[in-house]
Amino acid sequence: MPSQPPGRHRERHRRLPPRPDAERRALALAASPGPWQANDEHDEVLAVDGITVAEGFALSGRQLRTTVDHIVAHNPAAVLADLDAKRAIVDEHPAATGWDGREIDGNVCRTCSETSQDGELAGDPHPCRTLRLLAQPFAGHPDHKGEEWAP
Repeated sequence: MPSQPPGRHRERHRRLPPRPDAERRALALAASPGPWQANDEHDEVLAVDGITVAEGFALSGRQLRTTVDHIVAHNPAAVLADLDAKRAIVDEHPAATGWDGREIDGNVCRTCSETSQDGELAGDPHPCRTLRLLAQPFAGHPDHKGEEWAP
């Protein structure tokens, strides 16, 4: 690795593009309160206040019960907890300046980079593999960067 000028490992305050998870968060906050649960027959999804959120009447048998259970598992409280955990992971992987394999002052992930003996960062380009993996569920979103964010 080429020698890097001292002090080049400053963090960059560049964030990832607008958060596609904001849409999911807004939907979860606007939905009936969670956690949700299935009724005794597993043919309805009930909000925490007992109000029916969804009915599985169009389905039959095992498919009905598993669909209702799937909806229950993705209640607003679970979605918000999942989004908060993923946002915390994103926040743990900020961009910083360092050797990215092409440029001395390239974008690298502060968390995934290694620090050389002279205190400089070196690693894969930002966004790191962790962030690219977290972005995969949003692949169809207009803000997703396609191949640039492929794991």
